[in-house]
Amino acid sequence: MELNSIITIKNLHFAYSKKKILNGIDFNINRGEVVSLLGPNGCGKSTLIRLMLKLMNTDSGDILLNQKDIRNYSHKEIASHVAYIPQYHSVPFNYSVLEMVMMGRVSKLGLFAMPSKKDYDIAHESMRKIGIENLANQAFGQLSGGQKQMVLLARAFTQEVDTFIMDEPVSGLDYGNQIRLLETISKLSDQGYTFLKTTHYPDHALMVSSRVVVMNGGKIIANGNPKDVINPDMINSVYGVEADFIEHGSHTRCIPVFNKGI
Repeated sequence: MELNSIITIKNLHFAYSKKKILNGIDFNINRGEVVSLLGPNGCGKSTLIRLMLKLMNTDSGDILLNQKDIRNYSHKEIASHVAYIPQYHSVPFNYSVLEMVMMGRVSKLGLFAMPSKKDYDIAHESMRKIGIENLANQAFGQLSGGQKQMVLLARAFTQEVDTFIMDEPVSGLDYGNQIRLLETISKLSDQGYTFLKTTHYPDHALMVSSRVVVMNGGKIIANGNPKDVINPDMINSVYGVEADFIEHGSHTRCIPVFNKGI
């Protein structure tokens, strides 16, 4: 069966002040996948995301969104196809959760348009889908890190898209909130939504991904089934540590070998 590609990247190159960051990137994201982009700090993951969202311009190569060159999209048009979910952050004003979620409607409204009842209905439905409707009237700044990340995910849903790009979504979250966010992503993917997420955690990639893309030194060094891609040789090559792998229930776990010094 032919896969339905949402984003296609071909021979992508990028450099900062002659320092090569990306060197010939080729991969695609197909509808209904959860793709984890795995790799060490400085390997080019965040730069790749910025290029995919047209926040920066490519040096050479092509990025296609629904088979159309991303250069031919406005930022508002991109937001009508793909939602970007950053790491949770502080905001300068004490917005309520509902106000934060409503910000996702900006791409659907005119510059001076006022939200309609339909817009508010969509915001409440997005919160319900993520399981945070009870937080609607709370101040965003007073939430926990995990709750803030869920609010940003609900905000993305108000864009009425089915493709989401998440940059290190569990960064700064405690262990419980990390797992709850991963469970939410997994449940949403079962409903047909598509995710690309960057991560530093091989275990997280194994838990929720349908495919893993490994970057190192500005290149893709592996792309495929998580259990095939994430193995002791890859962990040692990319991170310089030894790891064992165990099966627990239906999941594979990556266990680093901790060599305690004397």
